[in-house]
Amino acid sequence: MIKQYFKQAWQMMRQNKLFSAIYIGGTALAIAATTLYAMLTYVKIAPIYPEYNRARTVIFDRVHTSDGGGGEWQSQHSYELLAELLYNLDDADVVTSFYDPWDNENYIKGQDGETEIKVVLKPTDHNFFKVYEYEFLEGKPFGEIDLRDRQPVAVVSAGTAEKAFGTWKGVVGRELVMNFVPYRVVGVVKDASSVFDRSYGEVFVPYTTVKGYDSSFGRRYHGSFRTTILTDNVEGIRAQAKEFERRFNTSQDELTLDLVNQPLTHLRWVFNPWPHQDFTVGKALRGELLMLLILLLVPALNLSSLISSRMDMRSSELGVRKSFGANRGVLLWQVMWENLLLTGIGALAGLAVVWAMMLFTSGEILTVSNGFFDNVAAPTSVNIDMFFSPGIFLIVLGLCLLLNLLSALVPAWMNLRKPIVSSLKEK
Repeated sequence: MIKQYFKQAWQMMRQNKLFSAIYIGGTALAIAATTLYAMLTYVKIAPIYPEYNRARTVIFDRVHTSDGGGGEWQSQHSYELLAELLYNLDDADVVTSFYDPWDNENYIKGQDGETEIKVVLKPTDHNFFKVYEYEFLEGKPFGEIDLRDRQPVAVVSAGTAEKAFGTWKGVVGRELVMNFVPYRVVGVVKDASSVFDRSYGEVFVPYTTVKGYDSSFGRRYHGSFRTTILTDNVEGIRAQAKEFERRFNTSQDELTLDLVNQPLTHLRWVFNPWPHQDFTVGKALRGELLMLLILLLVPALNLSSLISSRMDMRSSELGVRKSFGANRGVLLWQVMWENLLLTGIGALAGLAVVWAMMLFTSGEILTVSNGFFDNVAAPTSVNIDMFFSPGIFLIVLGLCLLLNLLSALVPAWMNLRKPIVSSLKEK
């Protein structure tokens, strides 16, 4: 029966090309808008290479201090806080931190030894590749000894290796000149998406090799480090941070330290990274769902008007079927399946529009709400799992079914409530 419904719907599409084109176009725009919005959220919270550990990831970035005389300071935290607290957390499975100064412009030498190529440098520690699971194509990460002894070693992305050496194969052990300093390449990793500012890098080096990593801006615990932690006990870490804060504040009267209820879960950091603001993940998710419904509801109302006029034109046909014994439920089911074909075609067209936008902008459209990506050296890139993933497929399928339900159910139901005689009289 469903096969018959689709055959009939296909014939109706061929007979009513203008109606079908308008309906499919409206559906495509609605699906494109909602899918893009859903994709913006999906790439922030889903386990995507190399950020597979997001469910266990917590963030510790900021520190706030005041002097009691009206002076207040808020910034990223310093190496001192990293050494005194964060590397010593009892409930943390893995702690990694990276140095992220504002003036982070870095250049490597190209193949000719003369050309300067701007790269995204990620000065970090030996635990970085345990938290962010980059795929090593060659070599291995640098180790704790390299960090401690300030060894000039580097892990590079495959794309960066090709810029510097012409190939990513066989480059382990070769010399990479960056900022006029030679670094020995110890590993090559598969390229990741620059959409993810915490994990993305083109050259990874021990932060101890970068000048100024241990500076504190003249304020204790203020600096340029951002820390990521893997844990199953967020509250335990938060309690230990609170205890550190309390001990510091009772030990002296010059400064008041506020760690602003960190660490933040990955979800909290995605939706609202400001720790001092009231926030719940549930409230944020409800807001996201409400926005999706609004993006669907407006086009659904327009499509509903089209279907209503179309149903008036089909009243005599439906009246004949009712006179031969077809009940309201069967006819309603037929109309829904016919409409689903149009909606499905429109959904595929809308998804194609989103993919085209992603490819045309090299994924930069995904960074519209990412305030940390103003100074990325390389063009934004995207991973294949951002396009073809079960999550995106289910989102599009759900949106398609919801749009079909919102736009077709009410006009079809209202039309089918008419008496048979009334339907047969309409032309």
